[in-house]
Amino acid sequence: MCDIFISYRHHDDAGNTTEDYAIAYKLHNELSELGYKVFFSQKSLEEIGSSRFKADIDAALDSAKILIIVLTKAEYATSKWVQYEWDSFYGDYLSGVKSNAYLFTFIKDFSIARLPRTLRNVQSFNINEGTSALINHIKNSINLAVSSRYLVKTGTTITYEDIKEAVQLDHIVYAGMEHVDVDECYSWHKLNKDIYIIIKDTNTNKVVAYTNTTPITEECYNKIKSGEFLTTNITQDMILPYEMPSPYNLYFFSIVIHPDYQNTGLFSIMLNTLIDKFIQFAKQDIFIKRMIADAVTSNGEKFCTLFGMRKITQSTHSSTLYEVQLIPPKFKKISIKAKELYEYYQQLYEKNPSFFDEQ
Repeated sequence: MCDIFISYRHHDDAGNTTEDYAIAYKLHNELSELGYKVFFSQKSLEEIGSSRFKADIDAALDSAKILIIVLTKAEYATSKWVQYEWDSFYGDYLSGVKSNAYLFTFIKDFSIARLPRTLRNVQSFNINEGTSALINHIKNSINLAVSSRYLVKTGTTITYEDIKEAVQLDHIVYAGMEHVDVDECYSWHKLNKDIYIIIKDTNTNKVVAYTNTTPITEECYNKIKSGEFLTTNITQDMILPYEMPSPYNLYFFSIVIHPDYQNTGLFSIMLNTLIDKFIQFAKQDIFIKRMIADAVTSNGEKFCTLFGMRKITQSTHSSTLYEVQLIPPKFKKISIKAKELYEYYQQLYEKNPSFFDEQ
């Protein structure tokens, strides 16, 4: 059903829409974009087309691991439905029905002392400071997997059918462009199991996003950098498996998200999964020294710029080439994971700069 339940008062005593609604709506959107299943009463009930209000509230409360109460006024905590929601949720925690449950208040311009005693003892976040502190706490301190909505596949879990669907996704996103065929893509995967990250929607069991990052030979890297080489012509002999401890040159081949899944947090999921890979590789003395991308779409250019890649040339096939150095790090710390990789690579470089400079 849901991971996170947002409780708020929708209308005040005069029947006007509350500020709490707007705050809860924004919070719902931001958490949903990160891949969490969020119950937000008006929106969620509209989506499931249910008129059984209390039954649906109860079902969502049963499945939720986190309940967030949005309160711009202390007295809203004791309004009928808000009190019912947090009291039921906390009661399940006390009785042991929920072994792991987290209850937070998100409040504005009043003292915690004005809240009911139960809510005085839970962690509170300040609405005036924005949503980032609350969301970062959920992301970094609570073991709540976003994969409840999306299944992230890497390595040996990826099948021929997964790659076939990824290639079909290419034809949707890059309509009219030249594509690598399925068998060729799968041969790359067999050569290096860490090229692809594939995301499936667990509701439809369909591939909705993927990324392909391929370690390549120095010769291939320089061909791409010249701007005269079509990367759809990459062959198996240009691709390297991660077999030897060494710095590698990486070609960021593609990052593709189905049009219906734009702005759903899939970009962040793929980026952070990729960075996790880089960190794990480094612990095996496998490093990504530099990365190149041939941006053929505006979204591709946007990613390159966001990550801090430097524009190096226009290609002969109407695209823009970007490059970034990872060791010593020159990329932007665009997420917590990116910051972690940046600091880790920086430490590695400072300990042994000659090793990387000589490569």
